[in-house]
Amino acid sequence: MRNRRDGRTGSSISELIGTPADAQRFTVNIAAEVAEELRSIAAKHRVSESSVVEISLRRLFARIAPATMGSFLHDHGACLRRR
Repeated sequence: MRNRRDGRTGSSISELIGTPADAQRFTVNIAAEVAEELRSIAAKHRVSESSVVEISLRRLFARIAPATMGSFLHDHGACLRRR
């Protein structure tokens, strides 16, 4: 896949990343320090925050089998967040 900005080629996670027609709005609550790190990474590398989140999630999902995802999430502090 070609990098649109500089023409370099690299491995592609998905051709759909960054495609407005494929985007869905998804709102989540995250800890302030995670939000700060997300914004910092996005600004430093001049990419959207949503691209950082999407690619990070795709990488996480690729590494952890669906059968073990629940245990992984609970082991790392996941819980239901209801208003």
